[in-house]
Amino acid sequence: MKIGLLGMGTIGSGVYEILEKRGDIEVQRVLDLRKIAGLGDRLTARFEDILEDGSIDTVVELMGGLEPAHEYVVRSMRAGKNVVTANKLMVSRHFDEILRTSQSNDVAFRLSACVGGGIPYIHNLLRARRVDFILWVGGIVNGTTNLILDTMQSSGEGFQEALREAQRMGYAEADPSSDIDGVDARSKLTIAMNLAFDGVADTNAVLTEGIRNLTGQDIRCFKKLGFACRFLSSARRLEGGAATAYVEPTLVRPDAPEAAVRKNDNMISFEGAYAGVQHFIGQGAGKLPTACAVVGDLIDLDRRRHLSPFTTNGAPIAIDNAQVGHRYYVRTAARLGIPAEKIDDRAYLTEPVSVARMHAHAEELRVSDPGAFFAGMRDE
Repeated sequence: MKIGLLGMGTIGSGVYEILEKRGDIEVQRVLDLRKIAGLGDRLTARFEDILEDGSIDTVVELMGGLEPAHEYVVRSMRAGKNVVTANKLMVSRHFDEILRTSQSNDVAFRLSACVGGGIPYIHNLLRARRVDFILWVGGIVNGTTNLILDTMQSSGEGFQEALREAQRMGYAEADPSSDIDGVDARSKLTIAMNLAFDGVADTNAVLTEGIRNLTGQDIRCFKKLGFACRFLSSARRLEGGAATAYVEPTLVRPDAPEAAVRKNDNMISFEGAYAGVQHFIGQGAGKLPTACAVVGDLIDLDRRRHLSPFTTNGAPIAIDNAQVGHRYYVRTAARLGIPAEKIDDRAYLTEPVSVARMHAHAEELRVSDPGAFFAGMRDE
């Protein structure tokens, strides 16, 4: 197998490092705008050099972002090349188009690294789906936010201090918005539910609340209540082809499995009608863990395993978050429009309310209180 590698950043360099120690998969060309020592003639700044190279049968897209990554993936498939990617943002936005392009051009598409990094989640989800009826997917899918939450609750550091520590350790980007605002988790949840529920959801319809506004007061209230806070995603099937789907900070009991997930680890889960709930815990991001998932996909393709493991159904998944609800912790200086008990200065516990209503009401609160924060409460 000869591959064209798009992007020599953190993950791309990890893939290159692993493949250089193997003899079965050759990096024929590398696309990157920078001068990178040691690549010689394999380095190019022109995508067409990879597209027009007939010896390259698989393109590995590790550029990130929407464009030109999306364009290059589609053009590669139309040129008869397989594609492997770790780009969850691009896949979540263009899921249906990419799968249909793969099918119509009789090429393979693999995305194991998009959800869970080095955790073998997608592989096991697809395997379970062949037999089981998947009811729910979700869990802790972002290591950066888990590290920030764990640091704040274990050491008492403030949000900015915990964020800077995560950046110093290399787990948070210079611009952490995708992580702390929930965009990364939303993209991963969208991909997981598409695969699990055999359809296509609009990622922009997944209600998402990040942790940007979390404060030390909130952490103290969580401890007084006897809860731990984790950043959770959740998508569950409803009757008639619809589903609930949302991402939000959530208070869980100290003995809940999620409370035991520390530092930057992930715990990604699914529930089947037959096999019940299964959890997968480990490094959900990072250079070599994610690179391992990418190389694993390449090995599968090289050995012609599971050439087309994905659905081509394309049926839309309607998202209805009015059908799911629970209590919420809310901190706001604005007038709360949901029945609630006051537990601290500007802090409240609401009565059970739908996810849709709470997320909509939070937008109303932030008109006068931009720093308002809320977290779901899982009482069981």
